[in-house]
Parts: sequence; C-alpha cells; structure tokens
Amino acid sequence: MPFDALNYTKCAVIVHGKSEFLFVRFIYTNLHLPVKIISKDKGKGSIQINGLKEFLKKKQFSTLSAFASEYSVEYDKKAKRLKNFKIFIMMDTDDCSEDTRKRYISGEMFKGHPLSDYIVPLYNIKNLEDVMIKADIMVKRIRDSEKGTYYSRIFPINTEPISIDTLNQVRMFAKKIKAVRQTNMLEFIEYCFEQIPDERLWEET
Repeated sequence: MPFDALNYTKCAVIVHGKSEFLFVRFIYTNLHLPVKIISKDKGKGSIQINGLKEFLKKKQFSTLSAFASEYSVEYDKKAKRLKNFKIFIMMDTDDCSEDTRKRYISGEMFKGHPLSDYIVPLYNIKNLEDVMIKADIMVKRIRDSEKGTYYSRIFPINTEPISIDTLNQVRMFAKKIKAVRQTNMLEFIEYCFEQIPDERLWEET
C-alpha cells in the first residue's frame, strides 16, 4: 500500500549518542513530524566522526532506493531522487583530528556517497554539553552517568497533540542557540519548522 505523502519521512538524523538522541526526539515529538533517528541502540552506543564512512557503508545506505525503502522516504524512481528529504548527521567534534573535523563540517567527507546530496552535517564544538552551557540551557557540567536522566528532563518527550505550547518549546530552544556560533543545530530546527503548514520558527518583522 502506498504511503500518504504526509506520512513519508521528512528527514532522518544520525546521532552521535544518547544526548543527541534525546534532543532529536524532543524536537520531533513536539512538532509531530515523521523523523527517523538512526543510532546505535537508541544512543546507548556512540557513533564517532572517525567511524562515519564505515557506518555509511551499511546495506541500507548503499543506494537511494534501499534507503527509501528502509526509512519510508518518498522516492522518484524515474528521476532516481529522494523527494522532500534531508539526512542530518549530528556529531560532537572533540574526538577527531582538526582535518577530519573540517572535512566533516564542509561535507567533503561524504563526496561520492549515494546520499551525499541529502546530507547536512550538524556539529557541536567541542560537544553538545559545551553548546548547552554556552546557550544557558545547562548551568554546569555533569557526569556522564547522569547525562541520560538530565537530558531527559531538559528534552522531555511530548505525548500530547501539537499545540502553541509545544511549538513554543521548540522556538524557545531555537532562540537560545541562535547566537551560539559553536553549533549549527538551528539548521535542523529550521528545516523541521518548514515542514509544518502555516507555521514559522521566527516572527516576521
């Protein structure tokens, strides 16, 4: 049975670890969007920048049609293109060389891959925790063993229908990170808001 266009996956996000997993879940549950999170055991394991090229050799990433089938993405067979779709990759940058970091952020790392036209590298310098502190979302550093519980509190899952309140939760987060130059996570939030009819992330001036 064909998918309704509204139910196609609008984007997928490959996440570094648990904190990033919880952040993406916070965004898509508040906006009620069909977003796929690609992770190792729901973020319990980590995906490193240094291991991305090998990770993207998995069968589901080998061709556009294989990817579309695996993640319910709209695929134009005639044009051999994915439609209305981006794949974001959200990584910390403190576990790789400077050259690798630059190749990741610029997208050069993905040249030649079947999904390269759809990949948007998201970065946190040096890591998500640094960005959360810079944005005054976190007041201090916490131990790794506490991060799952802590991030679940600041990025709560939303089980209620979409509303002004749920939209504004995401808007408030976006406003806090807008001026933080050590991240480009705003690109992901802006893209998600573009998928919601008659809604804008920022008020028109």
